[in-house]
Amino acid sequence: MVRDKFMLWVETNKGELEDLFISTKFIKHTTPESSVPNPSTGIINESEQCLGQVIVWESTQMEYEVVNIQTEEMILWRYIEKLPVEPNFNEILTEYLYIMQTGLNPTNR
Repeated sequence: MVRDKFMLWVETNKGELEDLFISTKFIKHTTPESSVPNPSTGIINESEQCLGQVIVWESTQMEYEVVNIQTEEMILWRYIEKLPVEPNFNEILTEYLYIMQTGLNPTNR
């Protein structure tokens, strides 16, 4: 359920992210979902300065991270134990998207 909402959010916002020069690709899994106890949906984002990844699990957990392409420094890592029933991904990923655009570490803002 939450994974469907995340996929819809990605598809709805893909064009807006491209306008911000952030490419988006879904992570393709080779293992059939039926053999995975907690399937996930994930995306890889790339901007001029950063690589980012967002993963949402069927169990409503979420993890996202951003790495600076030049320095290979992890700029951001967040883990959410339980997403709300109606997650607002725009709000949840505000910091992630800011960093993807700017390449700035949130502690240096």
